Amino acid sequence: MRTVHGLLLVVSLLGEAPAQQANMKGEFGQPVLGCSCKGGKATHGYCGFHFHWGSQEDKPWCRTKYNCGFPGLKGSWQHCDGRGVERRRANDGKLYTSKEFKEFFGSEGKDRWTAAEVHVERRLAQDAKAYTVFEFRDYYIDALGETGWVNEWVTARPEERLADDGKWWTWEKFIEFYGKEKAWNKWVAATSSRTDL
Repeated sequence: MRTVHGLLLVVSLLGEAPAQQANMKGEFGQPVLGCSCKGGKATHGYCGFHFHWGSQEDKPWCRTKYNCGFPGLKGSWQHCDGRGVERRRANDGKLYTSKEFKEFFGSEGKDRWTAAEVHVERRLAQDAKAYTVFEFRDYYIDALGETGWVNEWVTARPEERLADDGKWWTWEKFIEFYGKEKAWNKWVAATSSRTDL
């Protein structure tokens, strides 16, 4: 019985029980349609699947500004748009979220996710530079807000890198030209449009 009470206490302290009412208030206490993620200076400030003992969420979430969203032991939080979650390329050449790595690879998921950091997804912003999803958010957030930057990300062209023939190609074109085996090393060695970042 004590274990059950202890578990209920932990769940209530985390504030991540789905039955709770979200506090939808903005910077000045005004009602808002949605919350803003805290961004890169905060732990769990970007939208993602933040796996730890207190969180095994099926939907991505972020820590939020102005105590907007649900209260939690380490600060307010809210579910966020899954289209704005970081993805990395697995050995099959396809992009997956950390949750998908975890589901597919099981106990090896975390290590494989970490190893795939060099193969993080990037897309081209209006300045023609390739950004990770987090960098892309930082670039657009002030002008477009939480929903606007995600919409821009979804429609942005994928990263291109300079191939041996002097042309800029996407990952798929690298595979097509070099084949699956050589494409990995060629891609990593190729000049990126983010070289000066």
